[in-house]
Amino acid sequence: MLSNNRRGFSLVELAVVLTVAGLLLAITAPGLIRQLNSQRVRDAAQVLRDEMRLARQKAITNGTRNYVYCGVNPNQYMLGTMTQKTDGTWPSSPTWRGPFDLPDKTKHIGANFSGNVSFFYDPSGRPKVPAGTSAASGSVKLVSLVPGVTDTTTINLDLSGSVW
Repeated sequence: MLSNNRRGFSLVELAVVLTVAGLLLAITAPGLIRQLNSQRVRDAAQVLRDEMRLARQKAITNGTRNYVYCGVNPNQYMLGTMTQKTDGTWPSSPTWRGPFDLPDKTKHIGANFSGNVSFFYDPSGRPKVPAGTSAASGSVKLVSLVPGVTDTTTINLDLSGSVW
């Protein structure tokens, strides 16, 4: 007696499944890549936003001036700290850390904090311009370097020191 109990897939069935899977991948891949590149911009903004908030927290907690400088390169930023001297004066320049890189294929443009590319938080947590005592506010915009990805994210700083 011959058994007609065959297991497995025929070559034609496998070819049809692979063709359908290939078409689905070809249709969805560009959108997925665009979404990943857009997410890089949001991630870069979150990194810089978190650094700005941490600088404020350190200034208040440690009684220091903590600087955020966005003028290094379009895809980098630096952080600085200045501790008050025992005689009540401040050093002439901060101790810088960095430069730190933003996530791949992103850059910042248009950093403007009251006419400067940097600002510092004083021990009260208020942002000020590096030249002295004037209060600072402003924003920096982050964009993608990938052609065709037009997503931008803006980080805002207000006079109270809040970052959003």
